[in-house]
Amino acid sequence: MRIRYILYLLLSLIGFTFVQPSEGSAETNQKVIVIYSMNEEAQLKQVRILDTIIGQFTNDYTFVQDDMLHEEDVADYSHLIYLGAGKKNLSEHVTNAINEFVGPVFMIGHNAEQFKRNHTWLHIQGEVIINQITLLNSQVNQLLPEDRIMYQVNNEIANVLMTGFGKQSGQFPLLLDNEGDFYFAAQSLFSPVGEALTEALGVFLDHEETKHIRYLRLEDIHPKVDAAKLKKQATYLKQKNIPYMVAVIPVYTMNGKTVHLSDAPKLVKTLKYMQNNGASIVLHGYKHQYRDSETGEGFEFWDVEYDRPIYQPATEKALLRKDYPSEKKYESFIEEGKEFEKTYIKNALRNGVEELVAHGLYPLAFEAPHYAMSQQGYNVISEYFSSYIGRLQLTDQTWQSEYVPMYETQPKFMNGLTLYPETVGFIEQGNDKAFAQLQQSIKTMKEYNKSYISAFYHPYLGKESLKKVVEELETVENATWLDLKKRENSVEIDEINITSKDGKVEISKPFISSEYERNIKIKQSLKYILPSLLVVAVLIVLIRKRKRRE
Repeated sequence: MRIRYILYLLLSLIGFTFVQPSEGSAETNQKVIVIYSMNEEAQLKQVRILDTIIGQFTNDYTFVQDDMLHEEDVADYSHLIYLGAGKKNLSEHVTNAINEFVGPVFMIGHNAEQFKRNHTWLHIQGEVIINQITLLNSQVNQLLPEDRIMYQVNNEIANVLMTGFGKQSGQFPLLLDNEGDFYFAAQSLFSPVGEALTEALGVFLDHEETKHIRYLRLEDIHPKVDAAKLKKQATYLKQKNIPYMVAVIPVYTMNGKTVHLSDAPKLVKTLKYMQNNGASIVLHGYKHQYRDSETGEGFEFWDVEYDRPIYQPATEKALLRKDYPSEKKYESFIEEGKEFEKTYIKNALRNGVEELVAHGLYPLAFEAPHYAMSQQGYNVISEYFSSYIGRLQLTDQTWQSEYVPMYETQPKFMNGLTLYPETVGFIEQGNDKAFAQLQQSIKTMKEYNKSYISAFYHPYLGKESLKKVVEELETVENATWLDLKKRENSVEIDEINITSKDGKVEISKPFISSEYERNIKIKQSLKYILPSLLVVAVLIVLIRKRKRRE
């Protein structure tokens, strides 16, 4: 095995000599295959977390489930990652493919003891419980929110890069490196273990650059928001020369009352001021509610009451498995529900973009209310938007399984969407510990090599609290502010096309691109035409009176 690894290094050096990347290109020509094992749907969460993490480093990677793998499938790849999301006896062709792979291998979680690489250096003795992770040779010493299970490895020759510690169990190797092969002993990748894995894969994929990016997002801006209070915060951010995002909800609804942006001219004026002075507009749903909840509180793209995708109109009685005589009939309902959801999301996106554009507001990205969105929902969004803001829902089993990576990513399950992650949270009204929690999150995130330090803020909390959040974000030294306008974004719905690049936003649309815009222009025209007609009518009356006198 050592000979195989030396051969791999020699081949890599020869390849590097003759095929060096040009200036400005990617650092390496890495091509990664990810083989994963799972035996129940719940374990798909771990697969998607890994997908999200790898997408931070490269777009050239492929996921293959173990029982779909052929040994020859691995030949064209430079790096191999194995994820044991569930315990499983692996087939001989899977173990052979990994054992004979000419290149570095990174193993995670279950089943790693079934591989025999580098003189069978990996000896797993059992499981231990930990509540803390330490990244050796760095400042990261991360407490876990709850106890986690990891494998206990009897190590004699591998280099230990991370450790896990438990009050009862003691300290054990979490990440080991043996001549370029790695093993990560955690069984769950949910935060903050995922952050530790990100650091580990940075080493494995040779992407150990240090880079921190801040971003600030003003959240839940709907037609009932106090425009004057918002303007003060926008003025402050302009004075600070800070680029930021504004998550806009075009329609406010509550108790049957509906308010559009056309009913809030002062807010529209403020939003235009913001757009012209550092802000990038983000479409944050259309109404930010599904049933009877108030805009800003409800879940627009997830039926939170039944914890499932949007399968029916909000006005209809929710149909459940118990309402159908057979599984087949219920599955038929689900298929019809998926078609309803697809149309429902498309209509919301179309209406939202059309109404913003009608007011001269140009969204560059999308954010789902409460970050709740089905997997089909991501596919629909990717048809219209190139960029997504916030955190990710991992499966359709529940909206509460979310994950956020440390850096921007393009996971495969998001169908080409670029995620700009929100990593440190927000100030919760009425929570005395909220600011301290934000401070701790910022302190933790800036210790990692490559991370977003990104927060959102509700403007109803006022300017002074906003200043505290900004000042805290500014404590991250050598970090840059994300300006979404400087990134390549595109939004395309029907004949409306919005793009951004290098700080410029370009819009292509018909003179009247929607019925909503038509109504606005008619109202605006009447505002000027009616007074003009009145003046003309008065003039006609006066002229007629004068003629009668003559």
